Order: sequence, then structure tokens, then C-alpha cells
Amino acid sequence: MAKRSLFMLLAEQRRFVYMATVCLTAGGVWAAFRLPSAIYPELTFSRVTIVVQGSSLGARQVLFSITRPIEEAISIVPGVIRVQSRSIRGSSETNITFAPKTDMVFALQQVQARVNQVRNDLPPNLDI
Repeated sequence: MAKRSLFMLLAEQRRFVYMATVCLTAGGVWAAFRLPSAIYPELTFSRVTIVVQGSSLGARQVLFSITRPIEEAISIVPGVIRVQSRSIRGSSETNITFAPKTDMVFALQQVQARVNQVRNDLPPNLDI
């Protein structure tokens, strides 16, 4: 019986129901245009990866002639927390993790500068 009386009340107040629907729809449209376009914060990851390819050296030789010099050069860049490397036949991958508050644009420039300093000590014809 309560459902029927609620239905009867809403049927009698059709104008109110229509007005409430229009107001809620208008409010939704207004809110959709007022919301910021980027609702997620901008993300910057505090990691730089260096990939070196183009050598015909074996994994052990890559480790000693490519990976180690790059690791040693990069380890003194300010903000470095951890340096991890993988060496396989003909290539090397070095991941550098920085402190969370590090300016990553500056850190990337520093890493590139350090790699360019040791580039002459690396085997020729490498793609870094």
C-alpha cells in the first residue's frame, strides 16, 4: 500500500518531478564543463634506463668493457639510490633509480653527460 501511495503522490506532483529532473540534468552538464580536464596528477618516474647495443662481445666481455664503466660513471650522479644492470651477448641495460624528490630533467642531463664522458673508453660503433 505504501508503494501505491508514493506512486500516487509522484503522479500528482508531475511538474515537481519534471522540474527536479531538469535541474539535476542542468547541474550535471554545468559540473561536467567546470571539472578540470586532467583529473589525475602528472606522474614523473624517478628512473632512467640506458640501453647499449651493437657489440659482438660475449656477455662477460660486455660486463667488463661496457656495463661496469657506465655503472661507475653514473653512480656519482646526485640523487642516485640504486644502479641495476643486465649484460647479455652484444648489449647492456642499466637502470638508475633516483630519490623521489629528484629533478628528473636535471638528472637525465647529468646521466647523459656522464655517459658521454666515458663513451671514448667504450668499444666503437655502439648504439647508446
